[in-house]
Amino acid sequence: EIRELQELQKTLYTFLHVITTHDLSSVFLSPKSRGYLNSIMQLLLHTSCHHKDILTRKACVQIFIRLIKDWSASPFGEEKVPGFRSFMIETFATNCCLYSVLDKSFEFTDANTLILFGEIVLAQKVMYEKFGDDFLVHFVSKGFPSAHCPQNLAEQYCQKLK
Repeated sequence: EIRELQELQKTLYTFLHVITTHDLSSVFLSPKSRGYLNSIMQLLLHTSCHHKDILTRKACVQIFIRLIKDWSASPFGEEKVPGFRSFMIETFATNCCLYSVLDKSFEFTDANTLILFGEIVLAQKVMYEKFGDDFLVHFVSKGFPSAHCPQNLAEQYCQKLK
């Protein structure tokens, strides 16, 4: 029964990945789907940060990258999905792109984990491209201090990202 549940989960993430990578993310915005959007976002967030299977985490980060590209026009563009920008900046960025990477379970010696790390870095670059300084200011002023990162590391991060 556990194996069946794991297979069902894998199928769900594959389905969501296919939707986003084939430019079908507008399906999530239809009136019938809109009611499920928050639950889907929370599921993807939790999975991208905590799932034991690194490749599943990578797929969820890739889904978020596609959604950022699809739903965000530019740093000052109109939001296609109200609240999406703030969710990505305030929740996804700090939880997935910072805290999950700093967690002791994040094994930098594992090849798949390094691939996941590459996707997380790409997500940060895309967030900076689409959200501009709003992303950077929040990430550096809220995320870094809460993770006890020194100010000089925050400054280096900003320089490298730009």
